[in-house]
Amino acid sequence: MPAAVGDAGEFLADVRALEAAGAEMVGLEAESPDEAILLAAIAVVTDRILLRSSDAKPPGLLHKLSRGRLVTSMPAGETWVEVPVPADKSSWKAILQQHETAGATGVIVPWDPRVVDLLRNPEADDRGDLLMSVG
Repeated sequence: MPAAVGDAGEFLADVRALEAAGAEMVGLEAESPDEAILLAAIAVVTDRILLRSSDAKPPGLLHKLSRGRLVTSMPAGETWVEVPVPADKSSWKAILQQHETAGATGVIVPWDPRVVDLLRNPEADDRGDLLMSVG
């Protein structure tokens, strides 16, 4: 997720969009009280997505708010690979296929607004959804 949050409402809407688009986990990399507050907010507005904290001993209330979705390390037996934000949908598809073929559980992508679009619209640039929304 981003290092800094501008508008809290937009930030939480983006997190919900990531969850709706199929993201499996959201992680923050900032051991500070701010991390726990952001993860708590994410926990409250999401239902399924795992929440990864860099704090080895996060506050107990955060465990309750996350309803069992809080993790402090990568899930055991899973292989996650860090990748850069792909330039376009074809490179996104190629990255996913390459790592799936190699046996990776998933990929970790740095926060970028394009990630939501890549997850929601993984196919080629047929944007009929946009045409329908204005037609």
